[in-house]
Amino acid sequence: MKIPFDISLDRPHDAYFEQVFKVLPVALELVRAFLPPKQLAALNLQTLQLSSERYLSDELREFYSDLVYTCETVQAEPVRICLLLEHKSGATGRRVYVQLANYLSGVQEEDIRQKRPFFTLTIPILFYHGKVPWNPGPLREQYGPVPVSLAGYIPHFDILQVDVQAMSDEEIRSMRDVVLLRNILLVFKHAREDEYVRRHFHEMLIFVRENLPEDIWLGLFQATFLYLQIVTSLNKHDIMELVETLPPQEERRAKSAYEQFIEEGIEKGIEKGIEKVLLAFLKKNPNWNDRQIAEYFDLSVSMVKKVRLHLPGKE
Repeated sequence: MKIPFDISLDRPHDAYFEQVFKVLPVALELVRAFLPPKQLAALNLQTLQLSSERYLSDELREFYSDLVYTCETVQAEPVRICLLLEHKSGATGRRVYVQLANYLSGVQEEDIRQKRPFFTLTIPILFYHGKVPWNPGPLREQYGPVPVSLAGYIPHFDILQVDVQAMSDEEIRSMRDVVLLRNILLVFKHAREDEYVRRHFHEMLIFVRENLPEDIWLGLFQATFLYLQIVTSLNKHDIMELVETLPPQEERRAKSAYEQFIEEGIEKGIEKGIEKVLLAFLKKNPNWNDRQIAEYFDLSVSMVKKVRLHLPGKE
């Protein structure tokens, strides 16, 4: 599995979420870790597979990213498991119910278009890693007191929420049979905390390799390394210091991934926007001078100067 080196600096969380949860063993761990036992017992997870279908409208893409898996129940009935990454750090509030209802309507519309005899059972898993505490709870609770005789008019659907920030590190580390997801949960929880990344670089980056194909292990390693490189404020010197503490094989791979990221980013940038990369970096690091940035990205100082002119207030 080759990880594409196109993690967006505008939406790096989305790109990382999509890359790691497209990996079937990771998705399996997520489902097994968070679905209640009775629900798991009703599913035949040996049939779980990634689908090419997506159900986000243009409006909903502002708030979510989605990945869709399909599987069967133990009675061989179809089920969709939709993984949704919430973008807005809890600011969505009660609107989440409207948004997810619209999302599920999109799933039903697809069933109608495909002339399926029944709507497909859909399990939405809402993945949240914002710092603001947020628990949407059951939809029925948003209606307040309702007479029992009228309760049937309350719309209802369950949301399975994975709230990374609400989990302690000890809880994440103690999760049974979750050897890949542990890294990913810690990465999402602490990715913007430079000092945590310094102290736990190995724990976040080195995935357990037991029974894991080499290409999958390498893909997870590369994607995680590049994500941390983008979302932290650590500079090239800091990153290389941490990389040199890795076991020799992982050190070589990290350096290779970094060099390939820079090289391919520059090549693509000529065609589709290295300016965006530099602009995002300049905004995040306003105290860096042109020569420091040029050395960091292995670019010319003149190119950095040119991009700096496009910063807000510089036109």
